[in-house]
Amino acid sequence: MIRKLLLALAFVGGMNAAWAAPILEENFDDVANLPAAGWLNINASDPDRPAWGQGNAQDEFPAQSPPPDSYAASSFQSGVPGGLLDNYLATPIFSAANGAVASFYLRASFFEGTFDQVQYGFIDGNADPLTAVLTNLVSPVPTGVWTPYELTLQPGAAGSTARLVFRHFGATDVSNYVGLDTLVINTLREPPAGVPEPASLLLVGLGMAGLATARRRR
Repeated sequence: MIRKLLLALAFVGGMNAAWAAPILEENFDDVANLPAAGWLNINASDPDRPAWGQGNAQDEFPAQSPPPDSYAASSFQSGVPGGLLDNYLATPIFSAANGAVASFYLRASFFEGTFDQVQYGFIDGNADPLTAVLTNLVSPVPTGVWTPYELTLQPGAAGSTARLVFRHFGATDVSNYVGLDTLVINTLREPPAGVPEPASLLLVGLGMAGLATARRRR
């Protein structure tokens, strides 16, 4: 009986993992090739200047997870001196039918008299990232350490499809350098219709095991 119960618990654990299916995992090993995978990398301040690029561990700071340069970075050099910095990085379109949970890390480089700002948020997959409203703001982005962030998208909140968008923005002359790393997007842990939660299945299994044990004792 114990063996059967252990097999049942393993089955429950497997279903739990399936409900939290990964949508996207990105460690930014090759930022230049992100557009080929469906990402949008847009310099809205000056299209002739670089947008988000590969991290620079030698002159700024190392990645949140190795290799050292494996993060996406945006800097004041993307903006026009005396003007505005406005850099967008958006994930590929993904299904939002079951919602999503995103986790990622941000870090800025310290330079006297400057600070960095990043907006981020889920948007409808058919929306223009440059005109969409990004509801979350980090200002200033912490320096000296990678800081984790998490964002949840409820099913249907952004439409049937969605993107996660990051925007590094502000006055060019007071902006410096910001990094983005270790991005993971999973579906929400919601079971399919009519399927009980793993915790419920566990209680049922334990109850059945208890009844079987009681019968054997009698």
